[in-house]
Amino acid sequence: MKERIGFFGGCFNPVTNAHVKLIKEVIQKENLQKVYFVPMGDLYEKEELICLEHRINMLGLAFENEEKLEILNISNHDKKTCAIDTFKLIDEKFPEAERFFIMGSDNYQKINHWKKAEELKHYQYIVLDRQKEETKQISSSLVRRKIKQNEAIEQLIPSPVLRYIKQKKLYK
Repeated sequence: MKERIGFFGGCFNPVTNAHVKLIKEVIQKENLQKVYFVPMGDLYEKEELICLEHRINMLGLAFENEEKLEILNISNHDKKTCAIDTFKLIDEKFPEAERFFIMGSDNYQKINHWKKAEELKHYQYIVLDRQKEETKQISSSLVRRKIKQNEAIEQLIPSPVLRYIKQKKLYK
């Protein structure tokens, strides 16, 4: 029987309790052996994106004691990559596994407009319905905004991530 593995792409700028909680629920519901968090590279165009090294460090801290959660750093540091590029790299790295790409319903609805959309239709997806998730209120942008306003974020992110953000003075 093939190993069932999920791949959850995103900026994780920073990783939140909602990210971890949702993926742990997906593992249970979809009977996955493992989920890899796949952070976007530094060339991804998003406002307030901090460097990949910090985002990877925070991911590692967020689930250091979770054996079914890992980081897959396959970002290309020389050029901007698209979803299809990332999916093909994952195909090469995990040819024996049954692969599932995890994304929010908001992104899944846009997939027809992505580069090589026809090829993307051949992949298996687990779509998270953000309208139904109570954790949708916890977003990375909310965390960043609260940090800038010196508001409490202890309930929004894992405590090791909070310590890291404070130590490195991120998002100020």
